[in-house]
Amino acid sequence: MDLCLIFLGCVLILLVVYMVLELHYYARSLICLIMAKLKKRVHILDETRMYGICLSTDVDNLLDHMNNARFIRELDFAKIDFNVRTGLYGKIRQHGGSVLLAATTVRYRRLIKIFRRYYITTKIIYWDDQNIYMEHRFVTPGDNFINAIVMCKARLTKCNAEEIMKDLLVKNPDCDVEIAKRQKPELPLELGKWIESNEISSTKLRSNVV
Repeated sequence: MDLCLIFLGCVLILLVVYMVLELHYYARSLICLIMAKLKKRVHILDETRMYGICLSTDVDNLLDHMNNARFIRELDFAKIDFNVRTGLYGKIRQHGGSVLLAATTVRYRRLIKIFRRYYITTKIIYWDDQNIYMEHRFVTPGDNFINAIVMCKARLTKCNAEEIMKDLLVKNPDCDVEIAKRQKPELPLELGKWIESNEISSTKLRSNVV
């Protein structure tokens, strides 16, 4: 009887902890971190790729395709892989800074059906003094169709994004000379429009502050 009570108590504690902390999210984040450290280092302007599959826990109320919110959630794991393999997060910490997500925009093009495999590509497409802009694509193997494309604005605090990127572009011993000479990319037209839209929104919101 005592063993049964202890067992039930342990199960209850685990359920409470799971409900409070969402353990599978943190467990997967840890796995992604470990796997990223084991993978080959890549240049800061290279594109990384992480594979996934739409499981029953990812679908919406129709139970046949990935929930829209899951696209954003999956990017957390793709960013861990990218930030570790490029050395971006380590360089930010080295400069005494931190990073937070400031804005995201998603264009959904096609459903990802349940149990369908896909991969997420991640790359930096532009940066300024305060922000680093990333582009993510959800692609299905086979037809290589881009099911969704996401642009994210990562805001750096207590450090300068230009300095961070300059260090990573120039001081990268794991990359050959030609890759290390890559320059800052031109501002993509669609990103420029999105930045302008965010600035208009910020101005409007600030004008409403009493």
